[in-house]
Amino acid sequence: MTVTVSDPSVNIRDEIAQESGMPELSDKIWFHKTAAAVIDANRCIGCGGCIAACPSRSIGVAEDGKPTLVKMCTGCSACWDYCPLAGLRVERLSKILTDEANQRHEETSQSHTTDDSVILGQLRASYSVKAATKVQGAQDGGAVTTLVAALLEAGEIDGAILTKKVDAFHGAAVLVTNTTDVNDAAGSVYHQSHPLAMLNLPLPAGVTRLAFVGTPCQISVLRALQRYPWKYRKTLASAVILTVALFCTRSFDPDLLESSVAGEGVDTNSMKRIDIRAGELIVQGATSNVLLRRPVREFSSAALSGCDECSDFSGLNADISVGNVGSSEGESTVVVRSESGEKAFALASPRLILSPLTRLDPVERIALQNKRRAERSSARGIDPDGGLWISYTGHLSKYSGTDRTPKPPPDYRSYHFDVSC
Repeated sequence: MTVTVSDPSVNIRDEIAQESGMPELSDKIWFHKTAAAVIDANRCIGCGGCIAACPSRSIGVAEDGKPTLVKMCTGCSACWDYCPLAGLRVERLSKILTDEANQRHEETSQSHTTDDSVILGQLRASYSVKAATKVQGAQDGGAVTTLVAALLEAGEIDGAILTKKVDAFHGAAVLVTNTTDVNDAAGSVYHQSHPLAMLNLPLPAGVTRLAFVGTPCQISVLRALQRYPWKYRKTLASAVILTVALFCTRSFDPDLLESSVAGEGVDTNSMKRIDIRAGELIVQGATSNVLLRRPVREFSSAALSGCDECSDFSGLNADISVGNVGSSEGESTVVVRSESGEKAFALASPRLILSPLTRLDPVERIALQNKRRAERSSARGIDPDGGLWISYTGHLSKYSGTDRTPKPPPDYRSYHFDVSC
């Protein structure tokens, strides 16, 4: 029996329900609905939030590098609720957390406002920073590597979840517990490699306190998992005591980016590092020689389209945010946002060369550009004062008929769902 509805995720379970005369609730979320609305609508940003949120650990990564079912879906709706491109309104979460922080620390907090909304969030201090001892492979000033290593050596944390470069284009999430592995993971990679999926791993013996370094979207999903836990979900979210966000305008599909760069005549075997600075994409070789320098907008076809809908450039929900905007080449801009961030930065500061930044105009300018891009790109809109979640039917009503309309998932995406029905 064929069910004629506008929902592109309709499959055998819906047909059975319809034929039995007992249709399911319209906003009952199975994984194939999240897949239809996000993954196969080309909106997935590869944060791994759906994997971390799934209490039955039914979601893994398919050969195409995107989330897929690896065993039966239980229909709990968590993959929808914690996906920043599906149910979760990140901008609302950011406002909730920022307002609470301002209430706790009203006497010391600073709010930079533009267009009647908080652009840079909670600010306690900001610095231009570089490591006192050069960090091999570091992207800018080596601030993040030095910070994490210092916290490990001081016993403030037992481990950290980082993204390690596999090559210039590809990264892999890793859980490190020693400074050697921290240093090996130095340097940025513009590939979202589902790092939140690491929250599903068992902790090594003696490891109870973690730092998490990632992009703003990853930090926001982690905050949602921490703030709205569920007794049936067993993740390492509660073990994360420090979050470090990396300034981010967008991430890329690594294979598409590599192909685009190769199309410019650059030998892929000679590429060792990608950097994005001042609106340019820079490809370097083994000796830091520049192989290619082009405006980053020329590589937009390799960018993740879901990133266009993100309004958070500077990591509003992190304890510390770091990036190269606002500082000289070879240095990092560090924004300290919370009490935990202050404590961590103070501990690492003897290993850093730093100077206070009294103005963050360049950071604020790009943050505002990101927000305006998101307002143009997001069919559901950016509403910090709206509800924290959007329903599946609400999503369909906003996105159907757009260039991001939900699409039926391929069979392999929900194979375990179908065979179990």
